[in-house]
Amino acid sequence: MKKSFSAILLGVLVPATLWAHGPGHIHRQTDSMTADVDGHEGHDHSGHDHSGHDHSASGKSFEEPILEKDSRWWGASLTTGWESRHVHYGVDETGTYGAYTTELSVTMGNFIFGAWSGFGVGNDYQEWDFTAAYNVEIGPVFIIPGYNFRYTPGEAGHEHEGEDEHEDHSDHEHEEHHSDHEDEGHDEHAEHEHETHDAHASHEHGVYGNEIFLVLGTTAIPYVTPSAAVITNLNNTPGTFMEFRLDGEVPIVESFRLQPYALLGLNFGYNTKEYYGWNNFQFGLAANWQVNRVVSVFAGVNYSVAMTAMNEIDQGNVVWANVGVTFAY
Repeated sequence: MKKSFSAILLGVLVPATLWAHGPGHIHRQTDSMTADVDGHEGHDHSGHDHSGHDHSASGKSFEEPILEKDSRWWGASLTTGWESRHVHYGVDETGTYGAYTTELSVTMGNFIFGAWSGFGVGNDYQEWDFTAAYNVEIGPVFIIPGYNFRYTPGEAGHEHEGEDEHEDHSDHEHEEHHSDHEDEGHDEHAEHEHETHDAHASHEHGVYGNEIFLVLGTTAIPYVTPSAAVITNLNNTPGTFMEFRLDGEVPIVESFRLQPYALLGLNFGYNTKEYYGWNNFQFGLAANWQVNRVVSVFAGVNYSVAMTAMNEIDQGNVVWANVGVTFAY
């Protein structure tokens, strides 16, 4: 049966940090599991019945009375947590210190409004995102166009780590060549420094980013949601990123489920203009437990495999974990 988009948004329990911020958070909200608005049957995003499993926003057994959701035209959720690294479209922006993140989402009918913030732990990473989008449903197909404003007054991630490694390497290289090949070593070092600086600078997005995006997916397949997203940074033209994604839902017991996912990212000037094409392959697994009517907790582990575009900016493979709590109403 058809589910209202506000009910889907109220059923958000997927960890916020499994997706990139901005468009990725809107994407996350769409493919979450939810209940029938009358509270009598459990349904996942594909609309297939899982009676006896509680996937509603209430967190209660379906045998208990809950408020009907179809009379509400708005909903809100607050998610806060910690991640051991903050990875944005394959780029590690915090290093091993990680970050604390907070997200507030409000839905009004088919409109979605979100605010996301991240603050580094032991580094100067800082970011704010403000997102607005609109959901369109055509049968089992959903289309979500939107806009994201990204503000990054402080970044402490991959660039800084690379610069530290380069400084150590340059000192060692200088000592090796100083005795016999001082001039040649200096020239090689200067050229390497210039190339490394260009590679690191090529994936910086600036302090402000104005991004437009489009998410397209379907809920027609049981337990699995395939989707694709296109994000373009208007402040970094040409700066587009494409993502093909597959999300799963595995109910284990009442109010508890596992959520595996896998994605393939393609770079078209978003992370680097040195190479257009393969960016990263990423996969992970999250566990969600709805504690009560309002509160749910989550934990997840993720792995990003660097591909050609990431190699161009000296970004390697990354593994990270995340934990947090969501309050939904």
